[in-house]
Amino acid sequence: MADIEVVKLLDKGLYLEQIYKVQDYIERNIEMPLKAEALSRLVGFSPFHFQRVFSLVTGESLHSFIKRIRLEKAAYLLLSDPSRSILDIALHVGFSNQASFAKAFKSRFEMSASQYRKNKKTYSKSNFLPKRIVNQDMNVKPLSIEVKVEHEIQVIYVRYSGPYKGDSQLFTSLFEKLYQWAGQRQLINEKSRWFVIYHDQGDETDEDALRLSVCLSVEGNVAVGGSIGLMCLPEGKYGVGRFKVNAQEYGKAWYHMYTEWIENSPYTLDDRYAFEHYPPQSEEEDVQESLKKQVVEIYIPIQ
Repeated sequence: MADIEVVKLLDKGLYLEQIYKVQDYIERNIEMPLKAEALSRLVGFSPFHFQRVFSLVTGESLHSFIKRIRLEKAAYLLLSDPSRSILDIALHVGFSNQASFAKAFKSRFEMSASQYRKNKKTYSKSNFLPKRIVNQDMNVKPLSIEVKVEHEIQVIYVRYSGPYKGDSQLFTSLFEKLYQWAGQRQLINEKSRWFVIYHDQGDETDEDALRLSVCLSVEGNVAVGGSIGLMCLPEGKYGVGRFKVNAQEYGKAWYHMYTEWIENSPYTLDDRYAFEHYPPQSEEEDVQESLKKQVVEIYIPIQ
């Protein structure tokens, strides 16, 4: 198939479901050998055709994507779990030995893993901090903070790649798209839960490569396609901060959880997804006030 024909199909979103499925598989199995032949079989493509489509959809090659995710996760673990050995981290993110990891890490970050850990010292979720609020008052007090264990949650999602900091219109459009799709299929009910997943860990991801997924919980078998995907939020323990914020205060809420709370808790960060949960708004809230501020729960994975 000529590239021009592939692009025409991509405009209709015909390959998005397959690419999302492979991305999700890679993130769930980052410690495993991830060969193009095996990944292409997940979606029924030939290895050559799959790698070409992957590059056209994502803007980076399959090999580059896997390597980037592995190294960014390693950088996150170096700072979020300082007691963990570098060898253990290297094996955990899918490198076969410490030598190959050391070469790749230094090429990516221009320093060794031990230097990276020493120089940066602590983990900061700075990709959630819009530049306009850095060095300003970061104090947003939570309504409450608790530790929760969540069971696995199946969700449908619409995904976005690229810059998103402070772009409230982008988030609104993604929610509306998923709401309309799910509503037409009668998938929304009183048990439905809404989430925003942030796929990229740490602050090492280039803005153009950032990824987020707006999600809706669903039960049973759900047929998805096009720009709508299906995945599961993994079971695990989370620190959950409940905040009431306006559009400019989300970053401050994340900042509170990843600095003030985690640094003064007995927990360390885990390497599962961090996400926002949007609980039902209280019926007793003043309508005008609810238009200005919204209750959101910040989930950060802990162990």
